[in-house]
Amino acid sequence: MRLQLRPRFIAAIALLAVFTGCITIEENYTFKKDGSGTMEYVVDMSEMGEMMKALEGLDKTKNKDAGDMGTMDLKDEVAALKQVPGIKKVKVTDKEKYVQRLQFCFADVTALNAALNVLMKDSTGVNHDFFAWEGNTLVRTNNGHARGIGADMGKEDDPSDTTDMTQFLSTMKYKMSFAFANPIANTGAAETMLKESPDPKKVKLDTDFSAIANDPKALDLRIELTKP
Repeated sequence: MRLQLRPRFIAAIALLAVFTGCITIEENYTFKKDGSGTMEYVVDMSEMGEMMKALEGLDKTKNKDAGDMGTMDLKDEVAALKQVPGIKKVKVTDKEKYVQRLQFCFADVTALNAALNVLMKDSTGVNHDFFAWEGNTLVRTNNGHARGIGADMGKEDDPSDTTDMTQFLSTMKYKMSFAFANPIANTGAAETMLKESPDPKKVKLDTDFSAIANDPKALDLRIELTKP
């Protein structure tokens, strides 16, 4: 997945980002009793798009992909995901301006991990087991994908530019949600991760890219389910 901004826009966006959200990435999961489920990966750059239109006067009808703002593309991963064993019903939609949603069904965590290694590669090129079951506990660990996105967004061509990117990265949100067949007993997460439980079988989590930049384990989770 390519997510990159042109460096000349970073400083201007960093100033405007104080007043509004910038970019949101979401991972949304459902897990059935047999270990299968669904995953939705969302890249929402709508706030960024509105800021860039204000800065550059982008034409609404001619700049569907944000023009010089940069690139956001999930479509390249669709063909590869369709070839992953245990992955089906892969689709990507971009009906909302500056928002792309990629969805698929997985047979088990082995298939899910294989799919995530297509969708969320990092600079090492090494496959990573994002999810594992330890009894009734779903364990999530992470590679450098999310941190790499933040680092790429903060790059600037001019070495003399001393803009502090911390505030900018704090406007970039990373959200996850999980829904299970059984109730959740406990959710372990980093202190920088906000947690919300809309009902006993669901949990929503929310952090930002400044936390991710400072802590390699900012997105790590342990979700313990009650025994059936």
